[in-house]
Amino acid sequence: MAKPQPSSKPSLTEQGAINAIRDFFRDTPFVVFGTGMSCALDPRFGMPALQDELSCSVVPESCSPEQEQQWMNVMESLQNGSDLETALNNVSDMTLLEKITSATARYVSTIDRVYALQITGGEVQWPATAFFKRLVDTLPEGALHVLTPNYDTLFEHACDAEGIHYTSGFFGGLMRKIDWQAVQQSIFLPQQVRQGNRLKTIGKPRKHVRLYKVHGSLNLFHHLDEVVENNAWMWNPPAFASRVIITPGLSKYETLQNYRQELLNSADKAIEKANRFLFLGYGFNDAHLERYIKRKLTSQACKGLIVTRDSNSRIEELLAQAENLWLVCKQQGDGSDGTRIFNKQHAGWLELPTKAYWDIVTFTREILRG
Repeated sequence: MAKPQPSSKPSLTEQGAINAIRDFFRDTPFVVFGTGMSCALDPRFGMPALQDELSCSVVPESCSPEQEQQWMNVMESLQNGSDLETALNNVSDMTLLEKITSATARYVSTIDRVYALQITGGEVQWPATAFFKRLVDTLPEGALHVLTPNYDTLFEHACDAEGIHYTSGFFGGLMRKIDWQAVQQSIFLPQQVRQGNRLKTIGKPRKHVRLYKVHGSLNLFHHLDEVVENNAWMWNPPAFASRVIITPGLSKYETLQNYRQELLNSADKAIEKANRFLFLGYGFNDAHLERYIKRKLTSQACKGLIVTRDSNSRIEELLAQAENLWLVCKQQGDGSDGTRIFNKQHAGWLELPTKAYWDIVTFTREILRG
């Protein structure tokens, strides 16, 4: 039997990995964060908990036989081991979809309200707060582009609590409408510069986050044929305004097209300009969001970094294709909080059984600030 040939790739060391990750942050990345960042505060924000909630709360009373059959197909699919995204592919009826959207928003908003008030009151801190504070503070100028499919408002409340300037593109008073141009003008700070013997006032962009909530948000509503942002409605919405939340399943593609101007267009433009991507607590389960980013990581060899608790087959398939993609995740199967790190340019996984670099708090303290 032939002996296995030694790898020609260099071995990865802890210090080598840390140096490479710190080098990644020499330029500002486009950031994508998923439900892992909310689950770090409370696991009820995760998809398994939402699946349990919908299984109990979406009762198709007064539904047509077709609607009832579609929901029975969802339940059967879940019982056979499908995930929620796959199971909800059985739903095409818009009335039933509205019930699912309402139940989803009601469930998430109940948890969101508890933690939003605690974050604002200083009782708890969203785990990624210090990370984003560091990233924004070290911006040369202008914007940090951040995309999330999350519906909750933990990020927004964390930013308010820490004085991090952010915008989601909506402008106005209590009832805000999408207007990135007005937002852009509002973030400029007046600054005097000397030109010869004269002082001239120019606008310097404030360091801030441009937040793209591409699956909607608890504070987004469809009202009078427009998408509006209204924080006063997010926990107890009026009957005349419908929520703008894109739930899992095939129907989300159609719904996204209806709200493309408000949810996707600006994010698409920012992704096109980006050349490095950071993923936090993101499981790569939204092909429509990832398609262009994956192409940039694989075909264009853009730099990427994934920091998440749990790896999965989708992540590891991408790792095998992308030349400059790093993964920092939790060790599996041994009850350890240790870390695994991988990059295809090195031989095998780096195992660090005593370090929890996958945890965003530890990552910020020991790597980003090191």
